[in-house]
Amino acid sequence: MPQADITAFDTDDGDGEGDTAGETFVAVVTGATWSEVDDSLRQVLAATRVIADSGLGAAERDKFVRRVVNQEVDIPALVRGENNGRVGVGRSADNAKIAGAVGYVTSHDIPHFFVNNLVTLGESPGEIADRVRELVDAGVEVHVVSQGFDITEDNVDAVLGVLDGLDAAGLELQRRSDVRDVQRWLPETAQAGRPPLGYEKVDGELVPGPNIEDVRAVISMRLHEDINKRQAADRLGVSPRTITRAEENADRYGLEGEGDTEE
Repeated sequence: MPQADITAFDTDDGDGEGDTAGETFVAVVTGATWSEVDDSLRQVLAATRVIADSGLGAAERDKFVRRVVNQEVDIPALVRGENNGRVGVGRSADNAKIAGAVGYVTSHDIPHFFVNNLVTLGESPGEIADRVRELVDAGVEVHVVSQGFDITEDNVDAVLGVLDGLDAAGLELQRRSDVRDVQRWLPETAQAGRPPLGYEKVDGELVPGPNIEDVRAVISMRLHEDINKRQAADRLGVSPRTITRAEENADRYGLEGEGDTEE
């Protein structure tokens, strides 16, 4: 595929706040061919509908992907939905200007960063760890779509432990366990991070924590739509994505059947 030079992912490009109004995500997709970009970008945009409330329907996604693959839009491209986002593509992390994309997200308070796979974040465990750390420290949730897992404040320590450990292990282990191998390990690692909201681990067992009643009360209000997701997150000092996971597991708090929520 021809080079896709994403120079506009620049925190000093002069874009005003109005230009980023309504942006809830940035997505960066890498692939050796336009066909690979096509497949990956469709998956990533579908994920933005569920996770970032982009509101992009199948027809809208199909039209946007065709325009990207046919090189009819400048990269990065603004994709408009109920909530807007920016999309960049390239052959590799370097080609996709991933460092500029990360800087753009963290400087514009955009809550979600999507990649099609870990290789998009960097070409070594150290590079990936540095970028994951920068994003999560800024309150951004990282979504690795092909592997089906998220990196958030809840599990980032476990994820970084794997990446930092591999980076420190030296070239011999890295040659035997490259970034694509790590991709297979991290979903399980991510699930083994912090306990669910309101719980803690004691001797390896999951038990209710000291704030379980506060959590239960806030999630109940959220399920009854008395407060929005951001208000719930602020009350408990967590991310909106953590609130979403708690809602999806309402039975854990004895709240099953209390209703569905919509943003």
